[in-house]
Amino acid sequence: MNFKFSFDGFMAMLADYNNAIWPLQIIVYLVTIAIIVMIFMQVRHSGKIIAVWLGILWIWVGIVFNFIFFSKLTQLGIVFGVLFILQGLIFLYSGLTRNDLAFRLNSGWKTIGGLIIMLYALIGYPALEYAWGRGYPEILPFGLAPCPLTVFTLGILFLPVKKVPGYLVIIPVFYSFGGIVPVSLGIKEDIGLIISGLLVLILWLLQRKNRHSEVLTL
Repeated sequence: MNFKFSFDGFMAMLADYNNAIWPLQIIVYLVTIAIIVMIFMQVRHSGKIIAVWLGILWIWVGIVFNFIFFSKLTQLGIVFGVLFILQGLIFLYSGLTRNDLAFRLNSGWKTIGGLIIMLYALIGYPALEYAWGRGYPEILPFGLAPCPLTVFTLGILFLPVKKVPGYLVIIPVFYSFGGIVPVSLGIKEDIGLIISGLLVLILWLLQRKNRHSEVLTL
């Protein structure tokens, strides 16, 4: 299987993708901001809403970005497409049948860390891309490209008041370490993807350790 692709080829694919889906980028950005406001306002069922929204975005990226566009560049698109669709279905399952994401924002380090990661996905990506001379359409659109979506998801997983179940974490963290590949090609903004994945993995491991300690105490 051919997993190789070039920076120039990826930029050309991004341009084609952004031009094809315009103006969906703006709609997704505005809907996401509205949902974040709902979390801040402690709107009832905001956890279910964000889980369903993430599910829709992950499935979109799996089908449209990876299967339709990225797979023309490299067969990694097929692999990532399957992973993203699977994660999307997992979020839909979480949002529609369970209640694993419930938010209560405070001044704690988890809330601050989660918001910083989310802001990086929303603002950091385009700011760095423009600063490094890559303007539209050669940018990774928020919520509609794998890396910014994964970073935003990892930020969300920092915020829940309850312990985050492992089934929500595995694929985003696994994919985040794959950010080494685009960073090595020159897509330097994806360094935030690697860092976010590492932070969420540490948080999840600490939660598991604390839960194990609680069981032993009991």
